[in-house]
Amino acid sequence: MKLERLLLGTLIVIGFASYAQESDEDRECTRMRFLAGEELKIKNYAGASMYYLKGEKICGGYDAANYGRLIGSLRNAINGTTDAAKTAYTDTLVETYNRAEAAGHYDQADDLLRASYILQASNPNRKKADELFQRGIKAQGVKTNEAYVSYFYYNTYAMYAAAPTDVDLKKRMISDYFELSTLISKAGMSVKTQETITEYFNAVVRSCDDILPDLKGYIENLPTDAETKKANVLNFISLLEQKNCTESAEYFRLIDIYVEIDPTSFDAQMMKAKALVGQNKHSDAITTLRKAKELAPDAEKAQEINYEIARAQYSSGSYTAAYNTAMSVSGAQKGKALVIAGQCVGKNANNCGSGTLDRKANYIYAVQLLEQARNLGESTGGTISSYKGMYPTEQEIFENGNPSTISLSCYGVSVSLK
Repeated sequence: MKLERLLLGTLIVIGFASYAQESDEDRECTRMRFLAGEELKIKNYAGASMYYLKGEKICGGYDAANYGRLIGSLRNAINGTTDAAKTAYTDTLVETYNRAEAAGHYDQADDLLRASYILQASNPNRKKADELFQRGIKAQGVKTNEAYVSYFYYNTYAMYAAAPTDVDLKKRMISDYFELSTLISKAGMSVKTQETITEYFNAVVRSCDDILPDLKGYIENLPTDAETKKANVLNFISLLEQKNCTESAEYFRLIDIYVEIDPTSFDAQMMKAKALVGQNKHSDAITTLRKAKELAPDAEKAQEINYEIARAQYSSGSYTAAYNTAMSVSGAQKGKALVIAGQCVGKNANNCGSGTLDRKANYIYAVQLLEQARNLGESTGGTISSYKGMYPTEQEIFENGNPSTISLSCYGVSVSLK
């Protein structure tokens, strides 16, 4: 019994001593956190934030758990308040994040969210937001919410807009664009996100020379997944076309990669043919176009290819071949094809016929073809009037026996001389 009384007396003394040692500040610190907790129970986040902020000051700072409660209360207060108060709460939240970080109690899992709040503050610290976005996106990878991709690139754009002579920031705009485009593709993000960063990119990067140095590295390190790689390549091809980089080695390399990825793709073959024409490699372009024709999804596309073959043949000076191909075109491309056919006849006039009358009669046929094209809505420029000026004269017709018609052996047709 004496032992029990002794122990009880000791406990009472210890308890009294502990109570005596607790300062008024400690009691007020505890009270503020208690009151904040009571406000949280009824989801009054503004009230909870107020008490937690008071408690932070009285307590001389918080541990990680209490900073987490304060930050959570402020975030909920922001979501439930008007626009006028929202900025004030946002500013307070940003400052609280800073204090938590300084105290060593910041959770880097909040990087992207914190960065987005910084952008909504009354005086955004864009450099800090940039640091957080970069670290957060690197950590999240393909799991990154696509909204943060847009916010990140916008923030970089805003920094550059404030310092347009900063060469390093311009380089960042270019390199980040390629990296984010790859991420958007890998993560299956929306077309809208790609369009958004492209708009900011186009506002800063205007020339082909700006892009090519950075693009080389990305071509060498394309994703291994075929579909992701294809999406990246198509994005880069489109970008180079927008920036008039279609004569660059990188542009042609990207098209070759596209064909390598999907050799049975009609679009890939057509793109390759277009590039070859741009390089004046007409023979190779025609071979590619014929392969594309085998892959054409319908008859209309096949006729479009026939027209493109005729164009390539004409550009290479193969006028007879171009004429024959053009005359085989039907459907929507027929008018354009007739323009080529008429021009081929005119270009080849001096090689078709045994005499002056025969050769000049070719221009009559050329004009007939061009007039057919014009009737189908195609423009012929001044070619018709030019060719009419090359018609046989009455004297030339008379000197050749005054025939009413003449046969053009090259084309198997007859034309009237009257």
